[in-house]
Amino acid sequence: MLTISQLTKTYSNGVRALDGINLNIPKGMFGLLGPNGAGKSSLMRTIATLQAPDQGSIVFDGTDVIAQPNELRQRLGYLPQDFGVYPRISAERLLDHLAVLKGLTNKAERKEAVEGLLVHTNLWQHRDKAVSGYSGGMRQRFGIAQALLGDPDLIIVDEPTAGLDPEERNRFHNLLVSLGEEKVIILSTHIVDDVSELCPNMAVLGQGKILLEGNPIELTYQLKGRIWCKQVSLEELKEIEQQFSLISSRLIAGKHVVHIMADDAPEGFEVAPANLEDVYFSTLYESRKNAAQAA
Repeated sequence: MLTISQLTKTYSNGVRALDGINLNIPKGMFGLLGPNGAGKSSLMRTIATLQAPDQGSIVFDGTDVIAQPNELRQRLGYLPQDFGVYPRISAERLLDHLAVLKGLTNKAERKEAVEGLLVHTNLWQHRDKAVSGYSGGMRQRFGIAQALLGDPDLIIVDEPTAGLDPEERNRFHNLLVSLGEEKVIILSTHIVDDVSELCPNMAVLGQGKILLEGNPIELTYQLKGRIWCKQVSLEELKEIEQQFSLISSRLIAGKHVVHIMADDAPEGFEVAPANLEDVYFSTLYESRKNAAQAA
């Protein structure tokens, strides 16, 4: 169990990235959804002991993460949003080097671990190629391989599928699922489908605050009968923005399809089966509306 209490972080430029975060994250996959700038990467970096919070606490299985960062680092696997690699070094050599840094000093054990992870991430046939020349999906799979060195109990992956094509995204999903339910795995993303497909528990983060938390299926069920859709023209779209709680608008086959939230059926609208995307967008809509009213 990872317990986060009243975590705050304000940067030197005055940006309050984290504003009183409270979360209890159990074993298994946990999805952290939020738009760019919501504070997801700041929270992940703080949990990973890469930066200190201004106040608050983080406890992982009884370990005070802020007071004892080295103890967590021995149990942590971290895949940041962006990571660099040494040029002209093969995947096998680089993973071996990272394993040494992770504390795997026994050569035979390290060799077994490196080879096993390259097989597990489907990179064995590419082990002699330089990671700097890998495709985006292959590089992300290498990132997971390095994060799994030392068999960590806490794994953090930050925006892992951004920019991946559908085939690589499916491979990456299967890889995350294969990690099992005995580890705490935090998936930080702005891609709703990633959370919908992988995570039994989730939270929505916006403007440095937890806006919503729960089981994706249960949260979606709460919107049943309250989401309405309609295909509209560009002129109608502007009117709907003024008249209704417009939570999303997308182009489907060149036509604008809007989703609004209302307790009763508006004229001309059809009921839409709610999904996690509606939960996400309606949560952000309510948060922004409340912020605008408070301003």
